[in-house]
Amino acid sequence: MIEIARNSDGVHFYLLEHAFELDKLGIGEFTYFKKHLGMSDYMANFRSWLKRPNVYLVVAVLEKSIVGWSMNESWSKPSTDGRPVFVLRAIEVSPQLASKGLGRTLFTLISRILPGHIITKPVNANAKNFFVSLSFILPAKNCPVGLADHPGYLLLDEGSKSGLSLERMHVTQDRTEQCRMKLFPGEYPASKGRTRSAIASDVKAGGLKKASVAPENTTDGTAGTDHTICEDRSSNEVSLVPDASTPVRLDLRGEFIGNQKMLSSCECGENMAGKFLQGGPKPGTAFICSSCGRERYFLPVRKAA
Repeated sequence: MIEIARNSDGVHFYLLEHAFELDKLGIGEFTYFKKHLGMSDYMANFRSWLKRPNVYLVVAVLEKSIVGWSMNESWSKPSTDGRPVFVLRAIEVSPQLASKGLGRTLFTLISRILPGHIITKPVNANAKNFFVSLSFILPAKNCPVGLADHPGYLLLDEGSKSGLSLERMHVTQDRTEQCRMKLFPGEYPASKGRTRSAIASDVKAGGLKKASVAPENTTDGTAGTDHTICEDRSSNEVSLVPDASTPVRLDLRGEFIGNQKMLSSCECGENMAGKFLQGGPKPGTAFICSSCGRERYFLPVRKAA
């Protein structure tokens, strides 16, 4: 669990890394997905999503209870400009705290963590208006993300993210840069070839740490509900999370070519691994644990006889 921000109302924002971290949290009142999509057990869905290596779940927490959440996922299709693409699948705020800018704050923090472009498919006019207010647009013909076969999607290109500001959102802490450095070390050229312990030390020096949940007390407000959901479930990309105990000798920006179920589990208990093509003096395919980022296996390219 990584604390990425907090605001002056005592709401803390976390990026969850493991399903067991939900044991520290309760669930607030949510109605939209329960009413319209039959999502009766939010925690069960959260636990299931956190077991998928390509999912990024960000929650807003007030007094140890989740009062807002957003599920985001890697998009399997590459962009024409080489930048990663993420799809925002769902975002929801508790009715007691809606219309206070919490949904906007939640998404702005997400946009600072995820590199590249973000796409989403709102299911109603209110959701569409919400995303348009966040600078999402209908994709043009020269859109870097191929959405011709995905009607209804909106795009927030990477260049438009800078227009999203936290200045008016009463955020008293912002650790999104440190969080992004940990989740996506390949975005930082200086991290290439360095050990994970070195990267972890830099992240810690920048203020990032594993956070326990101890929000300040505050008073609930009352209003309607902010919500949206995106429907397409096609994605299988993996993002590497550095582990401080294992040296990084791989090019973290190697080309991802798919997932592989290993015959034995990793030390962390995970069976799935991502396959990454590696260049350099020893080219081959690296199998990287989808959960902790350890190298499970390396298959070198066979030289022609």
